[in-house]
Amino acid sequence: MTTEIITIPGTTESLKETLSRDLKGIVGKADHLLKDAGHSVAEEFSATRHAIAENACAASTATDAYVRANPWKIIGIAAATGAFIGALISRR
Repeated sequence: MTTEIITIPGTTESLKETLSRDLKGIVGKADHLLKDAGHSVAEEFSATRHAIAENACAASTATDAYVRANPWKIIGIAAATGAFIGALISRR
């Protein structure tokens, strides 16, 4: 078994400078990609938050309309729920 040594022309300093420049370029590109990804996530989060807020508002409006249209039904449901929870708590 023989060992081959490959030599690269150039000084060690020039190789260090080349490596340093390449690494700085890679770090710069990675930083740019992370910033772009962060902006994309922020935009998606904002859109999702807006959609959830709209749905919550619509649900609130629908609930308010239902309660105003059926007050006695809601009072009965609330009383039955309270009695059920009271029975569960008193068993402990």
